[in-house]
Amino acid sequence: MKHAHEAQRQSFLDNGAVERLVRERSATIDQVILAVWHHHAGELEQTADLVAVGGYGRAELHPHSDIDFLLLVENDLPQASNDSIGRFLTFLWDIGLEVGHSVRTLDDCAEQARGDVTVVTTLMETRLLAGPGRLFAELPERISVDKLWNAADFFKAKVGEQTKRHHRYHDTAYNLEPNVKGSPGGLRDIQTISWIARRYLGSVELEDLVNHGFVTDG
Repeated sequence: MKHAHEAQRQSFLDNGAVERLVRERSATIDQVILAVWHHHAGELEQTADLVAVGGYGRAELHPHSDIDFLLLVENDLPQASNDSIGRFLTFLWDIGLEVGHSVRTLDDCAEQARGDVTVVTTLMETRLLAGPGRLFAELPERISVDKLWNAADFFKAKVGEQTKRHHRYHDTAYNLEPNVKGSPGGLRDIQTISWIARRYLGSVELEDLVNHGFVTDG
């Protein structure tokens, strides 16, 4: 991990493409997490799906980005499996990875997403890291736009989130030290466009919005 971090830092200083660097960092973390998972998961490897979510689910990790993942399980776990998860997480923390995690069934995911737009947004951006994949394949259907958070309600909720966030930065992008993620016009605003487009149009990439006439090809 130290070697990869130093190599990526040097590449950044040498004006390497940031798009490549954030994906390289994600790939490095993938390798570490999978090695630890295969060592500690035990029987869970055959039944559970280990899923990257949020920015990590997009395979975009900045040096201090959150490393969030979801463990999708069939039902309540026996004590032995809970112990395996505990050893897995403890090892990751011990080697310096600040990971966020949740252990949920598909029903849990749907229930949590129904009551919280942040949860459904996170679950819209996922990658299967390890596991049979059956539960992961069913997840999009469980949180689909015809099941919860229709396009109009999702749009209103995300705009409300954006408004509150902008207030925290005094509704201006021209602070002396602007927050490049949260300030008006920052990264989170671009991501909000992408999330709304995905919910409303099924589009995944911002480039898709050119074909829909929402943005110009710049």
